[in-house]
Amino acid sequence: KRMQSDKMKAPQAVVAGVEAPGVGYGAAGTAQIEHDPPYSAANFCCPSPLSFALSLLCPFSWLGSCRVINEKEGAMLLTWGKFSSVVAEPGCYILNPCGTALSKVSTKQQTTDLPNVKLLDLKGNPVVVSGVVFWQVEGIKAASLNVQNVYQYVNTTAMATLKQVVSKYPYEDDDDGAGAGHSHGLSLKTEAMQVSMELKEVLQQRLAHAGVRVIAFNMTDLSYAPEIAQAMLVRQQAEAMVKARKLIVKGAVNISEDAVQQLEEKGLTMSAPEKAKVVTNLLTVICGESGATPTLQLN
Repeated sequence: KRMQSDKMKAPQAVVAGVEAPGVGYGAAGTAQIEHDPPYSAANFCCPSPLSFALSLLCPFSWLGSCRVINEKEGAMLLTWGKFSSVVAEPGCYILNPCGTALSKVSTKQQTTDLPNVKLLDLKGNPVVVSGVVFWQVEGIKAASLNVQNVYQYVNTTAMATLKQVVSKYPYEDDDDGAGAGHSHGLSLKTEAMQVSMELKEVLQQRLAHAGVRVIAFNMTDLSYAPEIAQAMLVRQQAEAMVKARKLIVKGAVNISEDAVQQLEEKGLTMSAPEKAKVVTNLLTVICGESGATPTLQLN
């Protein structure tokens, strides 16, 4: 039987997908992750007096008692349906075959994709959002006992979290600052980093009791739903046209003002009606969509 230390190894923090040894992480955000109790080798060979007695009566049952724990894998031991121990070190272990059950959980970094989820933003507009969650199991006992299926639980909880956070932001911020609940400028389109941080914090609080640490929760795609995409495209085109017209009018006024000023500086004296006529003609030429047609007044 392989001898193991009763002390757990110091956890390793993962930064940008790379393990950094020696950095502790007891809590992620404001949620405390439920960690495992220390490993006890005695619980594997003699988990209970009844298991020990039955294994002595049936010595041949020990022939299939070897269990292998692979790298980046953990296992939880149940004895007659009751929790006994957790092992996270890779190797070969001798397990009492009577009344015991060993369930394994992967401790590798996992990804959960949320493709093309249709949600409502703050203004009630349907949007299509895609996201990806990077997570890792830290509490083997919690991941095995507190939830039925940790992989399905992460997927369902991430979907609910995405819906909750997206509904707090508009798709894009209006010029008039519309969008109750948030200050001007905050939107899904412009504040991707802030939204990702909020998604991670909310999801971590919901997954802490399952022994899961959320590494990152990012939005990978964002667009309007197909049923309103055409209408929103027309709106965006109209907004762009209005902004362009404002810029053209502002430039035309400046040009007209400079033209009148330069004519006066060169000694050309004009009356108020003549200045108005010059400004009118310049504004008509510059602001008009089609080419201006010159006309002459005949007396």
